[in-house]
Amino acid sequence: EKLTGTDWALVSTNDGKKYYYNTKSQATSWQVPPEVAELRKKQLQEASAKATANSGPIANLAEKGPISFSLNVPAVTTGGRESIGHKASTTALGSTALDLIKKKLQDFGAPVTASSLSNTGSVSGTSNVNGSIVTETGGKSQPSESNKEKLKGTIAEGTLSDSSSDSEDEDSGPTKEERILQFKEMLKEKGVAPFSKWEKELPKIIFDPRFKAIPSYTERRSIFEHYVRTRADEERKEKRAAQKVVIEGFKQLLEEASEDITYKTEYASFAKKWGYDPRFEALDRKERESLLNERVLPLRKAVEERVKAIQAAAVSSFKAMLREKSDINANSRWSRIKDSFRSDSRYKAVKREDREALFNEYVSELRAAEQEAERAAKAKREEEEKLRERKREMLKRKEREEQEMERVRVKARRKDATTSYQALLKERIKDPEASWTESRPKLEKDPLGRAANPELDLADQERLFREHVNGLYERCVWEYRSLLADVIVVDTVTKYLEDEKNILTSWSEAKRVLKPDPRYARMPRREREVWWHRYAEDVQRRVKVTTSDRNENQPNVDNGNKLTSADAGKRSPSSRKTQSRRCNWMAIEKNIGKHKDIHVEELKCYETFDSASFGFKKYARRSTPEDGGVKKEDETYPPLGMQL
Repeated sequence: EKLTGTDWALVSTNDGKKYYYNTKSQATSWQVPPEVAELRKKQLQEASAKATANSGPIANLAEKGPISFSLNVPAVTTGGRESIGHKASTTALGSTALDLIKKKLQDFGAPVTASSLSNTGSVSGTSNVNGSIVTETGGKSQPSESNKEKLKGTIAEGTLSDSSSDSEDEDSGPTKEERILQFKEMLKEKGVAPFSKWEKELPKIIFDPRFKAIPSYTERRSIFEHYVRTRADEERKEKRAAQKVVIEGFKQLLEEASEDITYKTEYASFAKKWGYDPRFEALDRKERESLLNERVLPLRKAVEERVKAIQAAAVSSFKAMLREKSDINANSRWSRIKDSFRSDSRYKAVKREDREALFNEYVSELRAAEQEAERAAKAKREEEEKLRERKREMLKRKEREEQEMERVRVKARRKDATTSYQALLKERIKDPEASWTESRPKLEKDPLGRAANPELDLADQERLFREHVNGLYERCVWEYRSLLADVIVVDTVTKYLEDEKNILTSWSEAKRVLKPDPRYARMPRREREVWWHRYAEDVQRRVKVTTSDRNENQPNVDNGNKLTSADAGKRSPSSRKTQSRRCNWMAIEKNIGKHKDIHVEELKCYETFDSASFGFKKYARRSTPEDGGVKKEDETYPPLGMQL
């Protein structure tokens, strides 16, 4: 929309919003440009000037004689040609939906509050909002000079400047609060929409005297902005109040027509009879139907409940009649049974199409009862079977537990018997060469009866006896070997090699040296020489290896010169093998303290060097006799030198 006299155009968007567009500079603005504001101000001033020019004839008429009119609604109060149309338009602008409904109800004869009458206005007389003129239609009065001057000043005033105000004293006019209320009432009468703009609504209200009653432009604008912000809520409240009044009126109509409303009442029949009532017309069709259904629905439910109760009683009586017939079972048929009930009133009380259905339902109940009884009997049998099975399982579990407990008790008794018998062997058997045949009578003479314990049979006693004797023998062997190690030491044995008969070559010489020690006497006689001979061979082998290694370590000097690498390469393979053994033995002696299981003293006393495997054969136990551990004879473990 091109704004004449400026370069600006008013553009409307699809959603109803408007903004200003400059066709030359292509600038846009949501606010009113200064050029457009100046143009509108000039247009308002021109309109004001025209209104002032038209006020002259009115003033002349006032001077000539008495008149009866109001500045607000002159056509209505004076009864001119336009009184009817102007009255209708004024009513449309100044009355709310609530006022219209109340007035409509009042015209019909319904009671209405006094507030509705104040909104429609009085026909007999009106009062000017700014206090300029007060007239009545029925009387004649001569206006004073002051009233004429006030009339002229009111019509001539119309500009937007902040200095515009009435010339009347404030004491003779309404208060500030009253003027604000009148200003808002004016906005309401003019139909100012919520969230409307000041520039849009200004032409509607600028010529109203209530607009001039607010002296300041800023105050007018502030009241207007507050009104358009709160008007939406007020309209919603008014609509809700009007809707509530209409609904209450329709409910009152339903109360008056309660005699005509039954459970069969339909909306069409009700509208045909009561449609002329304004309380009926004031409400929407949807709301009318909803409220009418709310009134009719309880009646229908009550009737339906009564019908259902009657039908339920008839059905109950019919089933009682069937139960009285003892020959009806799950296999009965209605075609064969129905003739026996024709004379019964309970048979006739039920509809024909429902009789067979009720009979079939009763037969189904009988069949279901029989099936339920069968299921209950089956469940009972299964439960009894499960109970018997649980009892059997409990007996088996109890028997197993008793057997396990008996095994534990037998094991404990056997362990106690074994411990007691071993204690008896330690007390009575001291000779490692004792025989079972000779020792058995001695053991059976035990006063505590440890040899006659029923938990140990003869085979177990013999086994424990032989284990005890083997332990004694191994202990004697261990002590005898320790004796040999103490007497025959590798480092000091070389002095014996010079003699023809020594402790390494002559058993008689060795026996002479070993016999004073008690360990010699405890060793069985036939085993003494065997263990001495084995140990002597082992020591001689060690001495030979040590001597050969020492000879090879001496430097070979020929004419004061060292051997060349070629001469060194001519060594025999046996020399290289001996050198390798020597190196391994030195490594063993160097690291023997790092071995976790073998100590140096044990190595001297209990092991013999095996040149074939280059390891140590253990002929006796590794630990002390007190720890109870026993090792078997000829137990070989890897050479210590290989662990480096």
